[in-house]
Amino acid sequence: MAPARPALLAACLLWLCAGLSAGAQRFTHSQLIVPAAAPGLPKRQSLLRVNGLALSAYDSSSRQMRPRSGYAQPDPESLQFWSVSSARCMFWDPWVEGEYQALVRAVNASAPRAEPYFLQVVQSCEQDAAGEVRALSRYALNGEDALQYRGERDRWFALHPAAWPLAERWNRQRDALAGINAHTPEQCATFLRLTAPFAARTAAQPTGRVSLVRGARLLCHVTGFYPPDIEVGWERGGRAARGRQRSSGVQPNGDPTFQIRVSVELGWGARDPAGHECVVRHRSLGGAPLRLRWEPPPPGLGRSLGISAACVLAGLGAAALGWYLRRGAGRLRWPCRPAWTKPAASRSVPPGDPSAPAPESLGVPA
Repeated sequence: MAPARPALLAACLLWLCAGLSAGAQRFTHSQLIVPAAAPGLPKRQSLLRVNGLALSAYDSSSRQMRPRSGYAQPDPESLQFWSVSSARCMFWDPWVEGEYQALVRAVNASAPRAEPYFLQVVQSCEQDAAGEVRALSRYALNGEDALQYRGERDRWFALHPAAWPLAERWNRQRDALAGINAHTPEQCATFLRLTAPFAARTAAQPTGRVSLVRGARLLCHVTGFYPPDIEVGWERGGRAARGRQRSSGVQPNGDPTFQIRVSVELGWGARDPAGHECVVRHRSLGGAPLRLRWEPPPPGLGRSLGISAACVLAGLGAAALGWYLRRGAGRLRWPCRPAWTKPAASRSVPPGDPSAPAPESLGVPA
């Protein structure tokens, strides 16, 4: 089996993260199955999230489901539910291995590839503001969707031509595989009901800063907030700023928190950056929004930085000039070094000696 490639594995993880979009309330079960276990890389990894907050993680090496983000199961119903979930994970390991190998053989037979295949699974449950529950499951190889389950139709669909036989077999075994290869809408309702209290009381307040970009745009960077639902906008004089506003969208941090960047163009007769405010509204802030303004640098800071830069450049110039002169002086000295002569030629002759050579023989005019 070919070794796992870091770039391919990173692409697989990005595919999993792509399924974690924010909704009214969302429960997501993400899994990654690799061709073979390696040091620090289990054969299978599983992560449960609610509204982007990690609840628990499982891997096939330890065969244990561990809580994350301070999550606990205080009531008997939750304890029993998660005990059953842990047992289901251990049962799922051998089952998914067989299905994974069957899917790889089918896809590889249609279009052979040399690289290893990684299986990514995202089983998601989403409840909208009206209380309607939606169940969706996706299976992919190396980031390419192969199978999809839609709870509203209670049916599997093949998104890759080679996966059609497997989708039909899962449809025929729908009752036997209920809750195994996909979360049913009934299971989704239970997941969301049991995890909602924990997600509701978990919150992190945002922090932010404002920077001026090339004198023509203000950028507001807000980070460290949870849950991901947030409202960030620019105002001037208590009203929405007239300049064009652009948003990066909510992005995850390395921890369970999130970040967002929102900019505004300075124009339309309001080029003064000091009159703009970045207004942040988030559940953790209560009813008082966070207001951020651009702070100009201290009066003498720009001059001090200019003087420091000039001194540094002058020092570098002096050092370069000294190095050049020393190197140039070496080049000028070496052709003028005296030539070595034989001892017989170096014999001194007294002035007026007839044996002394004539000046013309030395190449010197008389």
